[in-house]
Amino acid sequence: SPMAAPDVHMGYGGPPPFRGPRHRYPFPPHGPMISRSGPPPVKETSPQDDDPNSDVKRTSSRKAVNRKTIDYNSSVVRYLEDRVWQRDHRDRRALQPDLCYYGELTPPACLPDVPVNAVTSKFVRTSTNKFRCPIFCVTWTPEGRRLMTGASSGEFTLWNGLTFNFETILQAHDSAVRTMVWSHNDTWLLTADHGGFVKYWQINMNNVHMFQAHKEAVREASFSPTDAKIATGSDDGTVRVWDFMRSHEERVMRGHGSDVKCVDWHPQRGLIASGSKDTQQPVKLWDPKSGSSLTTL
Repeated sequence: SPMAAPDVHMGYGGPPPFRGPRHRYPFPPHGPMISRSGPPPVKETSPQDDDPNSDVKRTSSRKAVNRKTIDYNSSVVRYLEDRVWQRDHRDRRALQPDLCYYGELTPPACLPDVPVNAVTSKFVRTSTNKFRCPIFCVTWTPEGRRLMTGASSGEFTLWNGLTFNFETILQAHDSAVRTMVWSHNDTWLLTADHGGFVKYWQINMNNVHMFQAHKEAVREASFSPTDAKIATGSDDGTVRVWDFMRSHEERVMRGHGSDVKCVDWHPQRGLIASGSKDTQQPVKLWDPKSGSSLTTL
């Protein structure tokens, strides 16, 4: 018998025709299936996506952070409601150590006969600025909703008083801020720095005036009861009395043998107390009218 010719499929560029079970061939009988919709789309990438040091913020899912909040508004509202009908401590409701009495709590200021209420015993929160530096002074705003800090870099930082998160920052002085004090009428903020300069600020943080009170660092300042005068204490060992509106020096009180670290004007009388690191004459009482020392403690 003649030899069988090899099975060659002429004129067809694809695989050989289907013969036998379907599972013997990797492709269907008519060749591989090719999608007619074209190749898959290519995702466009920008150079910032590949650069790990890029400043462009990438959108990513972030977990919600629960912040501790100290909300004292409810206790203030309770105090305003109670003082309408309460004469004094005799009409005050007794509180019990129970969760049900949380709504009856009032601020420590309305309980002067119970000073233990002003003792802080629970840690709340630690807040840090973007650039860490020493903080030399802190003060609350008059309404008590924000906290201001003065740093060694000369910056004011404003913090939220409820959640204690950062709100804004202001370059206030060229040197370290040493003291911050509000006037009694809550209208003016007085600050002093390590270079001896004193600045006046409005409640909207607008700087209206600046003068040099001392040649060395001003450690503390204090307003008179009428806010017409201010007293400053400095590392030059002097206590000076100034006219607030004119920024005019009225008295220079010398007597401390070293740096004056603190000054306080009596809230009702014409009396100034100052303290220094002098071991011989650490505390002095002054008469601001005459500028003389009344006594040494």
